[in-house]
Amino acid sequence: MQILLAVSAAAAALLAFNGGAAQSAEIKVGTFASAKSFTVRDMYIPWIAKVEKESGGAVKFKQFWGGALIRSPRKQYEGLLNGIQDASPLLPSYTHKLFPDFSFNALPFLFRDGEEASSVGWKMYQAGHLRGLDKVFVAGIWTNDNGGMHFNKKLNAISEIKGLKMRAAGPAEAAVIKVMGGVPVGMSITQVAQSLHRGVIQGTFNGWSALKSFRITPLITTHMDAPFGVRGFFFAIKKEKFDGLPAKAKSAIRANSGLKTSRAWGRMNENRGQKFRKEAGGDAKRNVLSVPGAQQAAFAKKFQFLHDEWVKSRPDGAKKYKAVKQFITDYRKGS
Repeated sequence: MQILLAVSAAAAALLAFNGGAAQSAEIKVGTFASAKSFTVRDMYIPWIAKVEKESGGAVKFKQFWGGALIRSPRKQYEGLLNGIQDASPLLPSYTHKLFPDFSFNALPFLFRDGEEASSVGWKMYQAGHLRGLDKVFVAGIWTNDNGGMHFNKKLNAISEIKGLKMRAAGPAEAAVIKVMGGVPVGMSITQVAQSLHRGVIQGTFNGWSALKSFRITPLITTHMDAPFGVRGFFFAIKKEKFDGLPAKAKSAIRANSGLKTSRAWGRMNENRGQKFRKEAGGDAKRNVLSVPGAQQAAFAKKFQFLHDEWVKSRPDGAKKYKAVKQFITDYRKGS
């Protein structure tokens, strides 16, 4: 009887000891965007649910949306490294010095759409052309649709942009605004609606897909639509956190990472942007300016120096730019 009791006690102790192993590993994921925003609701939350299911319970994401952990868009990566959150979708434009090569995304008249740009972005990462990612596991690299310029006043000609203050996410975006004659004002997307309302700025340079998520649409009277460049994003999990996950958790995350996820998220942004373009074109209260097809080539030449400067301003710039162009060619050939 004593032996049986001893064995039972040992078994109970073993179960208690192994109890933690049976529990899900927890990943704290957060961003400044609200749970109701398109990107969180339709992209990140479904991805998380799929990973959790396929891990067989090995991992659980504790979700903190709407800036619950870190409010500032510019502090998301810092908070990840400091352990405030373990994972986050990040916009390199806000911390461009840490991720200097992502700015190829902002070059005007380069990409046709967000899915193409997302495919190129992932392949640039795979080829080792994107600096600053050594401290994280990258689940996906994607972009929004080509950015438009959106104004809170009626404009009848492109030339009327001259002198208007416009929101810019980072230096690459600011350079494009200057070519158009505008005055760039650095700020995060969460500040745009209030700044437009108060007259701090008269316009904003961002993807069409972000207009409704950040309540910008009701304030806009004029849109300038042209392939002004995209914004690149990446979904990061702190490397130390990822490396310490159970094998099943890492396997599920890897299975839902990479080119397929990157292209899917880029395509979702592109489709949303196209939907809003169509809505704007059918709204009698809004004016949409564009460059006629016959003038596109000449208009694009105004921005060529930005491409040249991008090449010159980084190590192996020519090699990296050549890779971008090759990946675009490969994508358009269907490979």
